[in-house]
Amino acid sequence: MDKFLRFIAENSLFTKEQPILLAVSGGKDSVLMAYLFAEAGFNFGIAHCNFGLREEASNLDEEFVKSLADQFKVDFYSTHFSTEQYASENHISIQMAARDLRYKWLEEIRSKHNYSFLAVAHHQTDSVETVFLNLLRGTGIAGLSGILPKRDKLIRPLLAFTGEEVKDIVVQKKLDFREDASNASTKYKRNRIRLEVLPVLRKINPEIEKTFLANSKRFHAVESFLTQAVEELRLELFIKEPNEETHIQISHLKELNPISLWIYELFSPYGFTEAVLSDLLRDWDNGSGRSFYSSTHQILVDRTSLILKPLVKENFEDLSIEALPYEFTWFHKRYKVYSADRADLSLTGFIQVIDFDAVKLPLLVRSWHQGDRFQPLGMKGQKKVSDFLISLKIPVTLKQEVPVIEDAGQSIVAILPWRIDDNFKVTPKTKKVIIFDEIKDE
Repeated sequence: MDKFLRFIAENSLFTKEQPILLAVSGGKDSVLMAYLFAEAGFNFGIAHCNFGLREEASNLDEEFVKSLADQFKVDFYSTHFSTEQYASENHISIQMAARDLRYKWLEEIRSKHNYSFLAVAHHQTDSVETVFLNLLRGTGIAGLSGILPKRDKLIRPLLAFTGEEVKDIVVQKKLDFREDASNASTKYKRNRIRLEVLPVLRKINPEIEKTFLANSKRFHAVESFLTQAVEELRLELFIKEPNEETHIQISHLKELNPISLWIYELFSPYGFTEAVLSDLLRDWDNGSGRSFYSSTHQILVDRTSLILKPLVKENFEDLSIEALPYEFTWFHKRYKVYSADRADLSLTGFIQVIDFDAVKLPLLVRSWHQGDRFQPLGMKGQKKVSDFLISLKIPVTLKQEVPVIEDAGQSIVAILPWRIDDNFKVTPKTKKVIIFDEIKDE
């Protein structure tokens, strides 16, 4: 108990007054955690996930944990998951599906019932196994830290003990628990490390958990130092623009050393993988227009800078203008389209004006398509729309946000707000015009 309480205090996990939600599976680790919380007189509740993976055994686990909550006279929460179905629908492993479902539900219960923290029963040996798993997958400095005692609303008070110590305490206290038969199987990577790798390493270092715990603290300190340095550099180099874009000068990035480390740390929070960032480093001198993607963001190479921006959801559908006047919104800008007699107005002051009789209604408002061509006003030949936008030095990020106006004959009439097609220009013979104008907020 002294070791348990000392670990909680040294790592500032929580105070005695704060209510804690315990995730209890029924195995010896989580059962011991519940007993220690009860003996310490802490305020806690118990939550249990039934993943439905072990038929009747899963239901017996749930009944056992409920009886434990009844014994301690604390609130009990449980839920059932269709884990295999979730894994299949999301194309992930059963283990990953169970983890996703578990933590999402536990956080919902914690928040809904006003528990200060969620406690899970990972111990020091779990942390050692995690480091080895991370090394096998490939990891950065964060992966070498293992399992931390506290991260946001998640705490791990059982990191005070090794797996062997947990086993010994459970035996000494004669605690009942439920044994998961899958823990003895070497089918899973974590189990193979626990059952086959660690016993060999203990022959070299009997106190491997103690060594890894010390290493974990050092690596976490280095991670904190690096994180702070990266945040300061990001504030210096990442220039935020009003349109949600962030511009970064390539020349400044090239001064960093080691460049691959800095690039990874600077851009990984936006979901970019090491492989994608390696491609970026290799290709950013090969001209503008290249794009690199994560699941949430895009990096575009635009001459001397990188442009970082969130991916735009495709929520702007083609618009049909069948009658005038007409108003529409396109990527945060508002436009109005209307007709007028040529003799009644000056042709200045509008973003674009075309000959009414030259077009075939209805008009279509759409985004740029690969291969789009038109004849810019004043030119004799056709030009690719993409080349036209580049010639105007329009940022690559705006290409998909440019409203392209097409008539019923599938001819591009105008690229708003920059240019109309020469075939639709106003001439001395024009009697009626169509006016495109932007609606400005007052």
